[in-house]
Amino acid sequence: MIMNKPQPFQFQNILLFFFPAIYFILGAYFRNLLGDLSLRSCDPEYIYFMSGLTLSDGDLKLGHFDNPGTPLQILVAFAFKLIYLIRSTPVPYLEDVLLHPDLYLAVTNLFITALTTGLLLYAGYRIFLSTRSVFYALLVQTAPFLPVIWYDLIGRIAPELMMPFPVILLTVFIIHIYYSPQQQNPWKQVILFSLLSAFGLTIKLNYLPLWFIPFMVIDGWKKKLFYILFSILLFFIIAFPVTLQIHIFWGWVKNLVVHSGTYGTGDSNFIDFAALSTNLKELYGYERRFFYILIGLTLVLTVYLARYRKKSEKKIVMLAIAIIITISVQLLLVGKHYAHRYFIPVLMLSPLMVITAAELIKKIYPSKVTTYLVSLGIVVLICWNIDFNRQWLPMKTEAMENDVKNRMGTWHMAQSLEKDSYKIITSQNYGCPFIEYTLMYSSVWASHKKREEYAPVLGKLYPNSYIYSTWDNTFKYWGEKFNVQQVFSSGKKVYLYLERNEEDLYNRTIAKLREENEIPFEVQRYQTYQNNATSEVIFELKFIPEGKEQVK
Repeated sequence: MIMNKPQPFQFQNILLFFFPAIYFILGAYFRNLLGDLSLRSCDPEYIYFMSGLTLSDGDLKLGHFDNPGTPLQILVAFAFKLIYLIRSTPVPYLEDVLLHPDLYLAVTNLFITALTTGLLLYAGYRIFLSTRSVFYALLVQTAPFLPVIWYDLIGRIAPELMMPFPVILLTVFIIHIYYSPQQQNPWKQVILFSLLSAFGLTIKLNYLPLWFIPFMVIDGWKKKLFYILFSILLFFIIAFPVTLQIHIFWGWVKNLVVHSGTYGTGDSNFIDFAALSTNLKELYGYERRFFYILIGLTLVLTVYLARYRKKSEKKIVMLAIAIIITISVQLLLVGKHYAHRYFIPVLMLSPLMVITAAELIKKIYPSKVTTYLVSLGIVVLICWNIDFNRQWLPMKTEAMENDVKNRMGTWHMAQSLEKDSYKIITSQNYGCPFIEYTLMYSSVWASHKKREEYAPVLGKLYPNSYIYSTWDNTFKYWGEKFNVQQVFSSGKKVYLYLERNEEDLYNRTIAKLREENEIPFEVQRYQTYQNNATSEVIFELKFIPEGKEQVK
């Protein structure tokens, strides 16, 4: 069939701005709501902070490439350089980033939100060009509106935020091929599929099941083989941190395959079936609407094949089968290594599932009435999605707002402490009111070379900072270890932050200080602040040489 280009400024074109605008507003809203990212979570925000900083500082051999997350690392590096370029500061680049890490991450997040907004505009326009259906176009634009999980991520820095790009572009490309009035260059299609597949896998390994969709759509085994091999080649080109340390990456992947626990841990068996069942039940509880659509597509495909059999259209049948198999494989992988966010790639296939089912229904009952009913059904589905988001957004807002509000009291207290005071930080939380803790946590993910370069800079910017890790019973610091004799002579105040106001945690911290100092001493503590909502506490410590009269 021959399609005419839509005329500019038609009402349909105006509608295509609706969901992108809503997405940008939601992204900006949650970014503002969350405030400083270091307060709530170091992981994965500050892993990518350090990876991006390392990359922007000219080191291609990164300390973190498990996801692999390369596109996000590159984007962070680019954004950091651009942000520094527009800032009016005499401070060198490295120092400015380390002094204002939350600022750099916040702007980077808005940059990602803006890029995703542009992606939704492009996708809507391209789908409308291909199908002449504004309903299909609007439906595709709803792909990233995943209220149960997406609003936990949208204001943060996480590799999943890059996932809409390969998934939505894959959807656009497949629909374009399906509606194309004439056969285009098949090898060009294979190359584009390879590029999208490689790009998706460099974001996160859980994109791998989606490789099966182009594999089924591509005609001919020669092209299929080329698609697989070229995708692998492009993956190692784009994910250059993986290529530079392939032996480490291979060990990580092998552990994921042979162990049933998270992050390649657990028993040496491929699947723990008891955990698989529990995980899938939880996932179903969160994503019932998605599974309803999957079941619907399966039923429609079954009816279509039963009715037409030999006369069925191969292209649409292969696409439907590919989608169903892809989701089935993803279910198995997510059930094996469970986290709700791991299911995001196939969750974003929902519009493609609906459109595929709609096209099958039109073939089963070819009439104008069917077309109108399908359009009406999509409108109902979009409204259902909007209503579902409307119910979830206040709950997500309240939970995040309360969490940030509860933490802010300690943060304000931490900012009021003397800048040159000694700060002992005992915490294993993912977030902390002291940026020193977050930077110490994230510096592990810099390359060995960069860790050595950054340590003296961090020691100068954040002097007298000591983090006690209860996990391995060690003190971590930049520069010299905590020296009680220097504390005696400096006259500076000493503060101790505990993530929980527990006597055992306090005693462990003081015992470790005694272990690391040869000079015997006594300690008096004075509670400076307690956060009743979070159980955090800050003490001022008075160190007294053993045998001297205690301070009253």
